[in-house]
Amino acid sequence: MKTLIIFTLSIVFSVCAQSQNVERYMQYHDKGRMLILEGKYDKAIPYLDTAINIMPYYPTIFQDRGYAYMQLKNYKKAVLDFNHVLAKKPYMNEIKLQRGMAYYHLNRLNESEQDLMAVVNSNPSKNREAIIYLKNIQKEKELAYIENQQQLEYLRLQVENERLQRARHREEVIWNTVVPLAFWTTVFLTW
Repeated sequence: MKTLIIFTLSIVFSVCAQSQNVERYMQYHDKGRMLILEGKYDKAIPYLDTAINIMPYYPTIFQDRGYAYMQLKNYKKAVLDFNHVLAKKPYMNEIKLQRGMAYYHLNRLNESEQDLMAVVNSNPSKNREAIIYLKNIQKEKELAYIENQQQLEYLRLQVENERLQRARHREEVIWNTVVPLAFWTTVFLTW
């Protein structure tokens, strides 16, 4: 009987503690969201961090913090938060869009393109922003290709220039050393 009472009391206390954590988490999360809506992203992050410390298994908090990081141009941390959300909810195309945009700004074009293509393929009619980023990725890849071609052409020209310099040096050696030596040897032997 005594153990039953202790067990019942421990369950009641744990439920009360859990409900207090939920209330505390919601206060911090709501305050963080309000700051995001006000455009105070740097002030929202500590509130969202606290909410994550209280309830680390709610992906929505990570989503909001990732969005705040995006607005602060801290794309690496945004990608980490978006990865966390997508690990738990891989079907969330809005997060894939955000992560694709973050990858783009980190110049990780292949990963960005993969995320953005998944977004476009899931619902082509509502993905204007993803299409804009995909066009930009295509332009970036074309520019990179052109730049690589120019670098290759520059290297070819450099190698060709070095080859010509070596050939000129050989000719100088021949005309300045071998030809006079042959001439004077001939003159000496014929005398």
